[in-house]
Amino acid sequence: MLLSGINTVSGAIIIPETKSQITSLKSTVLVNNSEITADSLIKNETNSKVREQLAKIQIGHIPDPLGELVINKAEMQRKLGSLAANLTIPDKITIRRDGAILKCSEVTERISKACHNKVEDELTIDYSRIPANIVLPGVLQNWEISTNSENTLGMRLFVLTAQTTGGPFRQLVQVKVSKVVEAAELVRLAKPGEIVSSQMIQKKKIEIKSDQSNVPVTYEEAVGKCLGRYKSPGTVLRSSDLSIGEKNICTGSSSKNSTVPEIFKQTSNRNNWLVKPGESVDFHFNSGALSLKIPAKAVQGGGEGDEITLINLQNQHRIRGVIKDKGRVEYAQN
Repeated sequence: MLLSGINTVSGAIIIPETKSQITSLKSTVLVNNSEITADSLIKNETNSKVREQLAKIQIGHIPDPLGELVINKAEMQRKLGSLAANLTIPDKITIRRDGAILKCSEVTERISKACHNKVEDELTIDYSRIPANIVLPGVLQNWEISTNSENTLGMRLFVLTAQTTGGPFRQLVQVKVSKVVEAAELVRLAKPGEIVSSQMIQKKKIEIKSDQSNVPVTYEEAVGKCLGRYKSPGTVLRSSDLSIGEKNICTGSSSKNSTVPEIFKQTSNRNNWLVKPGESVDFHFNSGALSLKIPAKAVQGGGEGDEITLINLQNQHRIRGVIKDKGRVEYAQN
């Protein structure tokens, strides 16, 4: 007896494949991982055995969050091999990797807050090293900016950490921080023991690019202070140029009757200068990990801490430096 719709071969019953057993692949797929297998293209209700077989087939790789992979029908059939006969494959399959974007403006806002946390001064922050958009591996849950850097100015390193549905995320971010101050610039030759007055100095805007111990003195800070060494006109006063504390040479004197102590008269003698005009010196420039030594020739002379003009022997340009030792001058940051 022959049953309708059922074939018999050697006594075995074979049920023909029906349309309901044909698995359809999705034309658009969103995935969480970079490695893409064929089982990610089918629906959840697909037969478990079919899913297991498809899970063993690698069809592509999307390295970046929010990346995209497009595969046409012919390429998909080649990747699936014999399994393609039992699958309905769209003409084009688009696979997108899940992710999220953290905007630069959001990052800079938190960095600005962290930079101003220690100082009240107006800071200039260079954000050019931060990407316009930071791509995250999944939907953003929470994030923060932190730093172990002790310096206020110069190159500062921040750590961006985030928790996402695609796992934890960490990225280093660098910014350059500086500030502009109205420094005190001498308008005439000044001698040790003089009281700095408003007639001796003028305001000059100086950008301070790093945390340095011998910082420029602001106009307001300089007025009324005692000068501790000879300084030429056009020189920006620094903290080391002032005589303060117990060794203040102006104690008990005024700008009218102050005299130059004998020790400074001796120091002003050319024979006691560490660097004399015309001498060859080593000009040192240090900034972070960068350290340079350039041969130079002194145009002016002076003692330790004096700021002088030099000639760069490599390009014949004039440069300014602070005398640190015999034959050693370091870059003067204005």
